[in-house]
Amino acid sequence: MKKFQEFFFYHFYKTLFGLGLRIYYKNISVSGLDKIPLDQPIITTSNHPTGLMDVLLASYFIKRQIKFTAAGALFKDRLQAAFLTSVGTIPVYRRKDSPDEQDKNVESFEYCFQELESGGAIGFYPEGTSHPEPWVNPIKTGAARVALQAEERNNFRLSLLIIPIGINSLYPGKFRGSVLVNIGDPIEVKKYQAAYQQDAVEAVKSLTAEIQRGMEACTFHLQNKIMLDIFDILKTVGVEEIKLGDEKITNNTEKIYLISKKLEQESVDIKDSKGKASARLNSLSRDLSDFKNRMQKLNLVGHPFQGIRTVVKFISLLLILILSFPLVMPFTIADILPSILSKNLGRKLAGKDISLIPAGRLMMGTVIFILFYLFVFIVLGLIFNFLAALVICFTLIIGGYLTLWYWEALKGFTDAFKKILLWLTKRKEIQDLIERRSVLFNELKISLF
Repeated sequence: MKKFQEFFFYHFYKTLFGLGLRIYYKNISVSGLDKIPLDQPIITTSNHPTGLMDVLLASYFIKRQIKFTAAGALFKDRLQAAFLTSVGTIPVYRRKDSPDEQDKNVESFEYCFQELESGGAIGFYPEGTSHPEPWVNPIKTGAARVALQAEERNNFRLSLLIIPIGINSLYPGKFRGSVLVNIGDPIEVKKYQAAYQQDAVEAVKSLTAEIQRGMEACTFHLQNKIMLDIFDILKTVGVEEIKLGDEKITNNTEKIYLISKKLEQESVDIKDSKGKASARLNSLSRDLSDFKNRMQKLNLVGHPFQGIRTVVKFISLLLILILSFPLVMPFTIADILPSILSKNLGRKLAGKDISLIPAGRLMMGTVIFILFYLFVFIVLGLIFNFLAALVICFTLIIGGYLTLWYWEALKGFTDAFKKILLWLTKRKEIQDLIERRSVLFNELKISLF
């Protein structure tokens, strides 16, 4: 009965908040789903940039029920504990949070073993705490210990795999931002059998190190100041005109991920005797930094001016915004109250942990808007008839999407207008920026290819 309840609530919340994910993020890219087997035990290990949002992203796209581990301290709140327990979350009691409850980990680990022995999936966030920076902190040994002990209990016949996952975003948790979910190459636990039987402690360390490398390969994981500077600059100036090997890759986040990984590898491969990064990378960083400063003085983001393309964008968005204004405003007004409630209650749900704010807003927004549409449906059904109420509610939902698109179009129009105005009033500076950008991106392409 318990397994059925966990299965039901897990898939119920997965479907419910999956709808919220599709609205919260403007673009979600997922790669490597084919690396996750559907018929053998797995442990997923992911970085942790946006708190509970990382759990929602992993559970929504992976076609398996995952029993995630979570800090035991989260189970002290009765309402929170009821939610976590309902989806099969496994409490893990960390020494720093619960020094007097370490003995409870025996029961938690036993639950993990049984789940894996039945062919299930366990999810770990081995960094321990959530952080938005584009790197992977040194991970804890819990995932490796559970994996090796589970295999040992079964004479290393479980065929257990560890799947590294990377959650990548230029601005973690940003509403209507983009996120890239990377699924890495599986790690076969059985290959550590001989090492574990010889020295369990060293085997755990070795497996943990391999998990760390796997997670780093799936994430930005920028290891030095030069690359962090370049990453920060590329976020501001954009890389839309750079063509990568796969022409299907048009998402800015995915492009910057691939560019950063390529440059990071160069910074690792090319070192002088003093361990400094290559002179070319240093030079590129300085030039990009100077270019970014000049862009910021004019309050510009992305390409300074793309000629006729910017003008066409400006005119087309202006016409669309004017023509759609009467249509969008009623929906905007209708959504004001649930939008404000979602934002404020989401913050309250997160409490003092700012990493939980995005998930809080998503979860509260999903529930509040569904209740809002349900209330409207019932009221209109009583006043008119339920068929008319259904049509109106469906129109409101479509209108909500239209409202999101409208305000994004307004941002695009404002950006295009500002760039045209600068072109007309400060043409020399804009021309210099365009020429400088062309030179810099040619240098960047040389580093990449």
